[in-house]
Amino acid sequence: MLSRSYHQLGFTLIELILVIVLLGIVSAVALPRFIGSSGFDERVLFDDTLNAVRYTQKVAIATGCNTRFSISANSYTVLRDDSCDSGNFSSGLTVNHPANGESSYTGKQANVSLTATQTNTTFDALGRADNNNTISVGFRRISIIAATGFSYDSTP
Repeated sequence: MLSRSYHQLGFTLIELILVIVLLGIVSAVALPRFIGSSGFDERVLFDDTLNAVRYTQKVAIATGCNTRFSISANSYTVLRDDSCDSGNFSSGLTVNHPANGESSYTGKQANVSLTATQTNTTFDALGRADNNNTISVGFRRISIIAATGFSYDSTP
């Protein structure tokens, strides 16, 4: 008489689920230590800064009042002219943030360098900038063309 022995080939469902759970725990704990977040932080601030510059120009066109994109101490602020065409930004009338309606449109990111050739760029009612400007966020660059107010990613 022949006796057949059937052996189980493969893994049980419980073993597979256990391996997936363990891999998930290891990846959640270990991967952030291997992959730094500085590149992500830099990209976030770069995109946010470029969008803020473009929004500053749009606010100037929509309201007919001068608006200013100002950089200081690794952060930026979008300001509105105290009264249209006065060129006075002394009281620091801030522009509301378009996404959440906060009373000031500012931005910064820890451990990311934000510098510019000109600390202030003012846009007029036609969207023109008062100067050419290059804003550096880490190794990425944003250029602003004075004649048109066009801003773009000029990273080499």
